[in-house]
Amino acid sequence: MDANAAVILAFVIFAVLLLAGAEIAVALLISGVAGFFLYRGDPGFTPLIPYGTLNSFILTAIPLFILMGEILGRCGASDMIYSSASKWLAWAPGGLLHSNIAACAMFASISGSSPATAATVGTVAIPRMKERRYDTQLLLGSVAAGGTLGILIPPSITMIIYGAISQTSIGALFAGGLIPGIMLSIMFMIYIGIRAMMNPRLAPREKPPSRRELAFSLISMWPLLFMAVVVLGGIFGGFLTPTEAAAVGSVAAMVIGLMLRRLNWRVFRESVVEAVKTSCMVLFILMGAFVFAGFLADTRVPSAISIYVASLGWSKIPILAAIYFLYIFLGCFIDPGSIMVITLPAILPILNGFGIDLIWFGVVAVVLSEIGMITPPMGLNLFVVQGVSGEDLGKVVIGITPFFFILLLGVAILTAFPIIALWFPSLVGLAAG
Repeated sequence: MDANAAVILAFVIFAVLLLAGAEIAVALLISGVAGFFLYRGDPGFTPLIPYGTLNSFILTAIPLFILMGEILGRCGASDMIYSSASKWLAWAPGGLLHSNIAACAMFASISGSSPATAATVGTVAIPRMKERRYDTQLLLGSVAAGGTLGILIPPSITMIIYGAISQTSIGALFAGGLIPGIMLSIMFMIYIGIRAMMNPRLAPREKPPSRRELAFSLISMWPLLFMAVVVLGGIFGGFLTPTEAAAVGSVAAMVIGLMLRRLNWRVFRESVVEAVKTSCMVLFILMGAFVFAGFLADTRVPSAISIYVASLGWSKIPILAAIYFLYIFLGCFIDPGSIMVITLPAILPILNGFGIDLIWFGVVAVVLSEIGMITPPMGLNLFVVQGVSGEDLGKVVIGITPFFFILLLGVAILTAFPIIALWFPSLVGLAAG
């Protein structure tokens, strides 16, 4: 079959499977194999694709970072993080809503996953804040938006996938995501503060903590500070590769759990089992995405698209706008890792042709994926927060809408000032993209 027709039919099969309720991994795998069959008449060699792509030292970091987050989460790290954040930020207009954002940002540094961040912080925060009569929509929106920071603030599973495909430094990507992650956290909190000052009924004022409580909350943050020094300090200092840092971080998480006297055989077993389940899910999705991307590469359609775009003579801005729209649209239906696998073979030649820094684009691509994760109809964080809160999905969507536009503003700022994403990698001496 003609390559263009095979690609169109493969995308139709993928869309039909998604609409029928199939898992993303299954839809990608079936449509990829079907595409090979339609184009070549024989999909027999497709098993070589997932083996060749998943048999990667870099991707080994994914299950190790997941295990690290599971151990720390089950040893009470999320409770300590939220409690400390609430003590330091409850005085501000918006009260504990700021704690949601700060706790998500801090938990992101040990999680690497957006849904995991939203679910963990939401489980701790939502019941407490409902009792204090915080506005439900603003509460749900803050948790869903804060959860998106999980794939931007390092360590980030999505950045590992991007780095593996684009052959860019994962350490530089981690460094590049740090300042934009802090920037977006501050933007979320400024919005919450303005809303609370305009309508104080949205967020009741909290009692300021004593100096003793502030000091104790700061001391209780030592596990997070220790992990940041071990994992991120090791990467940014050039002492550890991301995979080595993930392994060291997993061991450090066990040590912290033992020191806190919360890690026993049951907790360890549950952490390992859950990490295996999550890792298998992530890698199964990647396997399906790599098969589908392999089919697209075999048809040479991505190369044809790159050549066609170059022939249009467009400037950089409309090209970037089209790519931004594509990522947001795909993010409504597909997880960020799969988006990277499917789109980068076609997009990387275009980026290189315009001289666009791949570290900067990696950070922007992650933010765009964040936007997709809070956009209906399939935004994953929406369903995570709905499940944790038990509220109607419509309330979550209404609550997240202002944060959607804040993320768009963040993309615009990063586009206008790329130095925001590139300054810190340059400062710590990591490779440029």
